[in-house]
Formats: sequence, structure tokens, C-alpha cells
Amino acid sequence: MSLNLFSVATLLFLGLALGSFGSVIVARVPQGRGIGGRSVSPCCKKKIAARDLIPLASYALLRGRCRVCHRRIALRYPLLEAFSAALVALPSLHEGYIDSYTLATGVALWLFLLLAALDAESQHISDAVTLPFLVFALFAAYLRGYVHWLGPLLGGGFFSLQWVLSRGRVLGSGDIFMGIAMGLLLDSWQETLLGIALSYSIGAAIVSVLLVTGRAKRTDRIAFIPYVFAGTLVAYLGGAPLLSVLAPWAY
Repeated sequence: MSLNLFSVATLLFLGLALGSFGSVIVARVPQGRGIGGRSVSPCCKKKIAARDLIPLASYALLRGRCRVCHRRIALRYPLLEAFSAALVALPSLHEGYIDSYTLATGVALWLFLLLAALDAESQHISDAVTLPFLVFALFAAYLRGYVHWLGPLLGGGFFSLQWVLSRGRVLGSGDIFMGIAMGLLLDSWQETLLGIALSYSIGAAIVSVLLVTGRAKRTDRIAFIPYVFAGTLVAYLGGAPLLSVLAPWAY
């Protein structure tokens, strides 16, 4: 189906709803809490009224402060909602049409964002998000019409090797599933390899800046999945043009 203003708006509203739900997951899962029940303010632990749960709009109307205690609400909540909306719509905008493939890809990217947010928040990812991410990535690859199995094999194998060599100290088993899903989302093993290379390049650049500016120490544990997410997103959006310049021999 071709894109129009209504379809794009529908995708954005869906993304906002998923982003609001994702905020609950990111806030509760690292603490071992269930995702059911009424949301409470992270500031004063009071129950949040339904009128204050409208994605982005409530944050803007409240001017970023809790209605009860007037403390500032962390910026990560509206940012997660905004990025979720953008990611759900991104595949359809990128491909120029909307169908089950672009929708499944958008949901997979949203789940990948949640993994990055969970890792940044607690340096731990949950199978409750990793496994759905893998399922939606596989579903998206199937709906695309083909699966280049070298991509997921490369992604899963690369992170498996690190897991074995570090004896689980650097990466967890969930990162292996993430690598497989990463390979499924991207078109080929070349783009998967590019995504991995970009992940480490982006991570190395940002960590170097943090070390130089004193905002991080060499002994600090660094959340890595946000960089894998960023590298995968760049490879998804511009993999072919980048490879044609950086590695024309790869095709």
C-alpha cells in the first residue's frame, strides 16, 4: 500500500503507544517487577492519572514535571516514546510503501531500541524482549521474501565467539540472539559485517570521548548494545551505498 498522510500518522501513533509501553518495560524489568498494574510516578511513587499517560503530550502539558510532587520527569521517557514512533514508521518511509514487511521491521527495530535502553539503564537485557525481537526479525525477513542465512550466522557466530572467549564475562547469551536478529534484519552478510564494524567504531569513538572528558573510567562497565543498535540502524539505512564506497570488492 502506498504511503499517505493518514497511514504515516497511524504508524506514528502506533509507535507512540509502543513507546509508552516500552517505558514501562524499561522502568520495571531491571527491578524484577511485573509490567501489569497502574503506572506510578518515578519521583514520588504516586499513581499516575490516565490523563497524564498520553505519550509526549502529557509530558509537554506538564512541562516535564510530576503533577503531584512537581519534580522533573526524566527526559528518557519522552525520548523513548519519540524514538519509538520514528522507528515504527521508518521502514515504511525508507521503502516508500507500507505492508506487513515494513510493519514487522518497524516493530523489530522498536524491540531493538528497548534492548539498547535496557542495557543503558541496567547493563542487563531480558529474554522477555530479546526473544520477541528475534521472532519479529525472522518474521520480517520471511515477509521480505528471502532470508540470507549467512547474515544471521555471522551475527550470531561473532557474538557467540566473544561469549565463549570471555566465558560469559563480557557478553551474555542474550547477545547471541541479538546478533542473529541483527543479521536477519539486514539484507546480507556484507551489511551484517558492516553493522558490526560500525557498532565497534561508534562505540570506540564515544567511549574515547567519555574517557578523555573524564565522564567515564577505564574500570567502568560500558553498555554496548546501544552502539550495536546504532551500527545496525546505519547499515539498514545506508548499507549498500556505504559498502559500494568502503568495500566495492564485497559484492
